[in-house]
Amino acid sequence: MSRFRLLTAFAALGAPLYSAAVAQSSRPAHIAYRIAMPDPATHLYDVELDVDGVRGRTLALQLPVWSPGRYARMDFAKNIQEFRATDPAGQPLAWTKSDGSRWVVTTGGKGARIRYRSFDNALSGTFSVLDTAHANWNGASLFMYVDGRKQNPVTLAITPPAGWQILNGDTRRAGQREYRFENYDRLIDTPTEIAPSFMVDSFVVDGKKYRTMVHHNGAAPGGVRERFVRDVERIVRYENSVFAPPPLDQYTFLFNIGYPGGDGMEHLYSTQIIDRRPWVDSLAVLPGIGTAAHEYFHVWNVKRVRPAALGPFDYTREQYQPSLWVAEGWTQYYGQAALHRAGVTDLAEFYRSMAGIIRANLTAPGRTEVSPRMASFHAPFWDGAVQQQPTNGSNTFLSYYTGGAGRALYLDLYLRAKSGNRRALDDVFNALKRRSWNAPNATYYLQGRGYTERDVELAATEVAGEDMHPWFERYVGGTADLDYDALLARAGLRLVRDERWRIEELPTATAEQRAIRDGWTSGRKS
Repeated sequence: MSRFRLLTAFAALGAPLYSAAVAQSSRPAHIAYRIAMPDPATHLYDVELDVDGVRGRTLALQLPVWSPGRYARMDFAKNIQEFRATDPAGQPLAWTKSDGSRWVVTTGGKGARIRYRSFDNALSGTFSVLDTAHANWNGASLFMYVDGRKQNPVTLAITPPAGWQILNGDTRRAGQREYRFENYDRLIDTPTEIAPSFMVDSFVVDGKKYRTMVHHNGAAPGGVRERFVRDVERIVRYENSVFAPPPLDQYTFLFNIGYPGGDGMEHLYSTQIIDRRPWVDSLAVLPGIGTAAHEYFHVWNVKRVRPAALGPFDYTREQYQPSLWVAEGWTQYYGQAALHRAGVTDLAEFYRSMAGIIRANLTAPGRTEVSPRMASFHAPFWDGAVQQQPTNGSNTFLSYYTGGAGRALYLDLYLRAKSGNRRALDDVFNALKRRSWNAPNATYYLQGRGYTERDVELAATEVAGEDMHPWFERYVGGTADLDYDALLARAGLRLVRDERWRIEELPTATAEQRAIRDGWTSGRKS
């Protein structure tokens, strides 16, 4: 993209002072973060930021107003306190704010040292927590960036409480406290857990190292740890077969188990998962496993093969975009299917899970009001948003997770039925990957480019061997119900609608129908 087109694009997005920032961006800059937690009981992080080599009489600092993966506006700045700015000699610098999340420091062309504290007491995939049990952060809620310098390398130095351990997706050795990231986006895409102790295990799949860190609230039952790690490994092996092994040498699962909250969030080299339920050895699926199946699928879908608005990011305002029914909905489908396809659950549970997706897509009142495409666009209204007034959302909204999972299920089975199980939704993903991830680099952020709705439609058309535009207009842009009954029949299955919807195998299924059915349940193709 030319400089003119780049500036025009960012101007259209409302990025403040971006043209001035680009003019500086080729000059060397030093951007260094430090974070400490001297008194965990106060829930206050101490953050410092040294900036040198950025020209101009003022220095603009922006704290994100939202966090990728959680689309509502969060305004993290409300928790920032004791902001201070000095020059390199320690002399105070004047500062003001141009809006609620943007600080402007008068530097006179000199460097600056910024200090502030952040109050954080919410364990989630979006916010951060600091208490006597642990420190756990998501960077968008803590770290300001230098306006126009998101693409520059940054460093991070961590000072933990005495005796506490540090782990994140970039930790390479015990005791590591210094980190370097290729840009600001990577800094805040690296959630970190710091605690007196936690369990760490590792395994290798497809030549990649995988780690599970589990911070369990209280003692874990004997033998459960080994089963948990084995089930995570099974999920990784299956999901790597859908796209391909991801382009990384190390991936880290960060689990907080038995602590208040419940969430999962995808990241480039890790995932953050919180499940309030403690481990109980009698459970068929241990807490954290179902979320891991969803979040690890994001290693490709969302984090690398990504909608156009999701990298690089405009952190100055919430994002409205139409493709979360693919980014989250298809991931929801694959995450649920993965539990059986990977060998964690039995066939009966697979059918129960798929029947649940179908039931929601055929009975939820909101399905007649909002299409999957428009549900995606409305994500900032619903995904973590605080509702200031009563809403009629239960009747007017169907989540893009649910609607997208229903379309994914249909497409997967439709493609298998049409092709005699030679093609599946996996092939659509890989066609989309070729169109976007394998395309020429569009920005500094990662390989390739983000995809559009048209890219998804063309990928499906390529695999189906027919024009899928009418289907997309009717079932993605529209609110028509899909005919699951006819489709299931092509796989020798039927949908039973009673108190608990279920899918049953037809005893009269032909060999061809059984091949389609077996391919769908196993995830394999003929």
